[in-house]
Amino acid sequence: MGKYRRLGKNTLLMFLGNIGSKSLSFLMLPFYTSFLSVVDYGTVDLIQVYVQLLVGLCTCTLTEAIFVFPKGQTFAMQQTYFTSGLLFSAGALALTGVLFAVVVLVLRTISYEGIFTEYNLSIFLMLCATFLQSYTQQFARSIERVNVYVVSGVVLTLTTVLTSLVTLPLWGLHGYIYSIIVSYFAAALYSVAAAREHTYFSPARLSWPRLREMLRYSIPMMPNSIMWWVSSSMNRPILEHYSGIEAIGIFAVANKFPLLISMLYTVFTYSWQISVLDEFGKPGYREFYNRVFRVQLLVFVLFVLGITFFCHSLIKLMTTTDYYEAGQYVPILSLAVVFSNLAGFVGTNFSATKESRHYFTTSLWSGLLCLVLNFLLIPFCGIWGVIVSLLFSNILMFCLRIRKTQAYSPITNVGLCLQLLLVVGGYIALFYWTESHWVHTLGLLLALAVVILLNKDFLSEAYSICKRLVKK
Repeated sequence: MGKYRRLGKNTLLMFLGNIGSKSLSFLMLPFYTSFLSVVDYGTVDLIQVYVQLLVGLCTCTLTEAIFVFPKGQTFAMQQTYFTSGLLFSAGALALTGVLFAVVVLVLRTISYEGIFTEYNLSIFLMLCATFLQSYTQQFARSIERVNVYVVSGVVLTLTTVLTSLVTLPLWGLHGYIYSIIVSYFAAALYSVAAAREHTYFSPARLSWPRLREMLRYSIPMMPNSIMWWVSSSMNRPILEHYSGIEAIGIFAVANKFPLLISMLYTVFTYSWQISVLDEFGKPGYREFYNRVFRVQLLVFVLFVLGITFFCHSLIKLMTTTDYYEAGQYVPILSLAVVFSNLAGFVGTNFSATKESRHYFTTSLWSGLLCLVLNFLLIPFCGIWGVIVSLLFSNILMFCLRIRKTQAYSPITNVGLCLQLLLVVGGYIALFYWTESHWVHTLGLLLALAVVILLNKDFLSEAYSICKRLVKK
């Protein structure tokens, strides 16, 4: 029971710390879309896509290692890991800055104009800020300062919102970019101050053996990071080429709504990672793992049903008429995000076993499938090509990770999982088959009834467990 209590406590802490700030960020969408055109929104999304790729490449994904290795170590060893990783990353980012300057100079010499040449300084500053925020936040979690980790996320969101309220009306697109950069630096500074992370930085503690240890773990995750980017983000440059940057803006807004599901998963997964590292290999872990998987799947199913039902209303409520087209893409995107999150959940076992190579192999095949489908479908189907590619590649990644973990963490209720996913798929098909609100309502009620019926025993058991946990 203790493992459930710890997981519940950490998840609740994460939830309370993040739900308000994340919700605030989502509720700001009407403000953002009123000042940013579809092209502007697409530009911001494309910049963030490039940063997402570069932050892992330039720093060898050390933000992953800095959570795993200092955990449970002495203060001196934590100093060693923190300092070694930070100094290496600082040197790598400095070299990246030089390469940026050279590349921009070459591109301007040949009269190339694009996102990279126009916003190169913004991309580099956002790259540095993103790394620093992620590194300091993950280290805070590693040294058991979960409260700092949580509040850092709150600071990130609140700073973005507050600064954008000033900068966006004054400077438009550039103002919004500045607000994002400032917010990442602000969140990093908070983590350093609140967790006293500056006391862990000591150049004298630089250790090449410890750095190599972290790199041996993190470097195999770089291809995973790249292939994950290929699966989730490579579609943007391809979409820009064939459909224009306006299509990226529409897709970015459509993706905001499924990301509500990812928001919940992100809140949960960080507390789950702590539980996995603590409980993996102990008696009862398999049962614990399967129960948590089932709860997560149930929550995802309910959210997809709800978002599918309300998506058109939400789009009209939260955006301007230029973005209304985005509503039709939300249901399938939501299902794709569910499979991505489930794949991430199963993949946490790789961290517990330190078999990071499996991140790479599973992401490789998923990324290759997504890339092939992107080139085949986007030229003819535009945004629909992106969505179909995401859906099938995420399904493949989920299935591959299930297979890789079957030896030590098998999923025991595969039949039930398939039934729940069929219920969701059936309701989404109904959504596209007819525009009748009454049919959608009856279909939703029927789907909810089937979900409850399939999980009647589990829901009763979960209620009993929660009741006991509350009492204790």
